[in-house]
Parts: sequence; structure tokens; C-alpha cells
Amino acid sequence: MAPQRKTSREKKQADPINWTKVGAISIAVLFAVMMAASLLGTAWIGGMRTVQPGDLVVIDYTVYNENDIPVLTTQEMIASKADHFVYLSGPIEVSAGYSLSDDIIAIPDRYNSVAPFALFRTEFQEITSAPIGYKERDRITVPFSFESRDAPLERELTAEQITEMGYEFDELLVGEMIVLGFADSPQITLDDVEPDIKLRFAFIKEKTDETVLVRYGYSYAVVTINSVTAIS
Repeated sequence: MAPQRKTSREKKQADPINWTKVGAISIAVLFAVMMAASLLGTAWIGGMRTVQPGDLVVIDYTVYNENDIPVLTTQEMIASKADHFVYLSGPIEVSAGYSLSDDIIAIPDRYNSVAPFALFRTEFQEITSAPIGYKERDRITVPFSFESRDAPLERELTAEQITEMGYEFDELLVGEMIVLGFADSPQITLDDVEPDIKLRFAFIKEKTDETVLVRYGYSYAVVTINSVTAIS
């Protein structure tokens, strides 16, 4: 009688799982992750949570007037695409919510070719506080709400004053941009711009035969959070 053959229905039993080996591998992988995290420090946490006051942030920003015209930016594309001169600075690294006591903050030109831009302390504080509560790569529109209706950031200038500033009064049109010089105190200077004078762009709001009303207040800023370093 021929020997019996094993049928195909008989299945080979699978090797049992070696849970001790699996546990050892898991521990090794976890250890590697912990080592990588320790080398990175805590900076990587900044991209995973919302910005807290005091966190170190690198931001780009653009300041606009009420007609959505950019006047100050840290982004070359915005400056190059505008049909008028836009003051170009560089991104800033600052603690979120940081505030200064100076009334005017000197914002340097990216290429150090012109005098610094005159950014008011209230505007600077709005910009540096904007990232709080947001995450890395967020883009935030920040309205400037500090201006009082009873004391608008406007000034009436005579034809003589305009001429002393180097402009042809008769050629100026409503909506046109002019450059004002600001000293350390928030007073407009009408003399030639000096090395310690900061620049600020104003727009002609109204014009009569003898005067122009210029507005040097802005409406809002758009802030982009480039990176975040968690401090605590």
C-alpha cells in the first residue's frame, strides 16, 4: 500500500510573535526620537502651538493706508509690484508683544540708502502683538485702532510750507503721496531731511488754493509669522 501524502489543506502553523523582541525595538525607536528631540531643543515646539507672549518670532509685515496702498513692507515682491515708491525694510525678530517707550521707532531701509522710516510706537506694538494666539505661517490682518477721531493723524500745510519742503504746490493733486520728516518727538519738521530725521509717507486728502490737508496715519498691517521659538 502506497504511503499517504499530506493534503494541501494542511497548513503550516505560523511562528509565534516574539513580544520581547518587538518591545525592545519599540524602546530603541522611542530612544532615538528622544535623542533627536533633545538635540533640537525646544525651538521645534514653536511650530506646533500658538504663539505666547514673550515667544521669539520672526515676522514679515506690510503697512497700508485706508485706500489699501502699501507704504512700508518687508517683502520685495510687494515693493516691486507697486506703482509708487514703497519703503522696503527687512523682516524683524522680536519677542511677541514687545513694546518700546519711544514715541517713534526707526525702521531701517533694507539697503541703507535712505533715512529710516518713522513707525509710531502704537503701530509697532500692534505689529509685534499680532502673532500672539496664532501659529507659525499664519497671516494676520491687524487694524490700527489707536487713532482718535478727535485727534486724527492729519495736518494742514500752507503753500509756503509745501514749497519749503521741495514740492510744487500747484502741481500737487489729491491722493498724491509726499514725504514728511519726523524728529524723535512726534512733530512734523518742514525743513530739509537731516540724518537724524525719520521719514513717513503722507497722502494729500484735501486741497484749496492756499493749503493742503495731508494724512500721515495708516489703517492696518498684514503680518506673516515666519518662525516661532518657544521661550517657555
